[in-house]
Amino acid sequence: MGRTLLMIKPDAYRRGLEKTILERVTSAGIEVVRSARRRLSREEVEELYREHRGKPFFEANVNSLLSGEIGLFILAGGGDVARCMRSLEGNKDPRLAEAGTIRGDLGIDRLDIERNLVHASANGEEAEREIALLFDGHS
Repeated sequence: MGRTLLMIKPDAYRRGLEKTILERVTSAGIEVVRSARRRLSREEVEELYREHRGKPFFEANVNSLLSGEIGLFILAGGGDVARCMRSLEGNKDPRLAEAGTIRGDLGIDRLDIERNLVHASANGEEAEREIALLFDGHS
């Protein structure tokens, strides 16, 4: 059984979408094994997106996550659960996200793609790094 990380972003909470998003996840056979809701520090966000440091969208991504509380979820499931969650998530740009995905069906911000509802780990290795960063040392 593999595991991955899902983050529900502040824009999703402002629209009351947590329950809808989690229903999509559990309907796909993915289990929520741990959760937390809190604000992230700038240091955590910058470390989360470290591979994008220096890119034009980096600061917008950081500011978007710092704009409110986020939900953190450790997910578990059979097979490649990270890949499954990425498929459920959809393209980061809602204009390109497929119907049936979280971003394709629920994304509304066509001009500010940093407000794209969720973040999911790209693969199992990234998931373990992100889980350690965002859960270790936090109750």
